[in-house]
Amino acid sequence: MHKADCIFCKIASKEIPSSMILEDSEHMAFLSHRPNTEGFTVVISKEHYGSYFAEVPSEVRARMLEFASKTAKLLDDTFEDVGRTGLMFEGFGVDHLHCKLFPMHGTKGDKWAQHASQQGAYFEQYQGFISSHDYGEPGRPEIDETWRKFQPQV
Repeated sequence: MHKADCIFCKIASKEIPSSMILEDSEHMAFLSHRPNTEGFTVVISKEHYGSYFAEVPSEVRARMLEFASKTAKLLDDTFEDVGRTGLMFEGFGVDHLHCKLFPMHGTKGDKWAQHASQQGAYFEQYQGFISSHDYGEPGRPEIDETWRKFQPQV
């Protein structure tokens, strides 16, 4: 299905040009036109699905993840300082199934090495971006409070 007002549907049908780096019969990967790091890539389904990955059929997610994995390895191989590429499904910019790939520059090495963040922020609400940094001290009482929300009511 193609949605007339969807920018990703227009890119998938090639009505709008993109900086495509990989394609198969169901997916496209193209460089973001507003990257926050070199090689920031968007992977889309050619068929229109809503943007929340947890609500699309599992086989659609599985095929997209496989394609995104191939794209991530292409990014790793393209940039000599990239040891791995991060992946995120977020979907608040465009309501069309997509994931974002972030080449992690400066992570290439002969063996695994920790890369700890120096960020120091806790978010009460979604800020328009996702960060993977840690915050606070381990074992804070707030973590137990959150954990209890997942426990069955007795």
